[in-house]
Amino acid sequence: MINRSQLKFHETFQPELSYIAKLLDLAGKGYSGDKFQISEITGIPTGKQKGKVEPHIKYAAYMGLIRFENEKGIYTLNCTEVGNEVLEQDPFVHEKLSKWLCHCGISRINHGAPQWYYTVHLGHSGFYRADTSAHHLDKANTLFSTSISFEEMFGVVRRSYSEGFFSSLNYLKWDEKLTYLPHNYNPEMLFLYAFSILECWDRVFSGKKEISFDDLNRNIEPGKTFNLNEEEIDSILNEMSYEGIVILNRQLYPTTIVRTVETSELVPKLYSRLL
Repeated sequence: MINRSQLKFHETFQPELSYIAKLLDLAGKGYSGDKFQISEITGIPTGKQKGKVEPHIKYAAYMGLIRFENEKGIYTLNCTEVGNEVLEQDPFVHEKLSKWLCHCGISRINHGAPQWYYTVHLGHSGFYRADTSAHHLDKANTLFSTSISFEEMFGVVRRSYSEGFFSSLNYLKWDEKLTYLPHNYNPEMLFLYAFSILECWDRVFSGKKEISFDDLNRNIEPGKTFNLNEEEIDSILNEMSYEGIVILNRQLYPTTIVRTVETSELVPKLYSRLL
């Protein structure tokens, strides 16, 4: 059950690149302090009742960049393994790969921010038909057992992809209707594709070393995460096999996929193909 407060964690503020980067820097230092101290150091505005510090801490955590604890208003921030890699390779989070990484994190199946996970996975209507905003909202309210407005549910999500943090990804077009924009396999992002697949595999198929191509598409859904068709996903799997990340058995139908590495082994390689 998703409650209203979980859906409104952002307090109507969309994620801002510079604020995420500043919190990532603090997390890299293992910083502890209240929201006013964090605001003073980073310049992220906050007030007694409302402000941008706390929503952005939650954004950075949903994106998979930081972990935080809140003990009586004192936040302790630390980087995740992924966050440390981003901090080392792209501390200002300017690279498109970093934004895709944040997109993957915030939309993680059963682990990301609910309305992002819904938009990227459960509400994804494919590439050949547009969904109306009203229908997208109705389905989400039914799923989450809520009754809230479009602005409360998806206003921030739409703005983040239309004009904000994720706009450079060209992931979707959202006016009166929501249209998902197809992409092609990008060799520079191979290790990000692989990381996203294995990270979700860890949660959805915990303890399993072998799954089928159908399991991948139905339960991990990399095609929805990156707006890729099955042919593009197959190309990614071939490259993953070449890199020794998986073994493919194409004598079986559907093809079976055997993982040969741990997810953490891919983190140092995330940026390795960037020119």
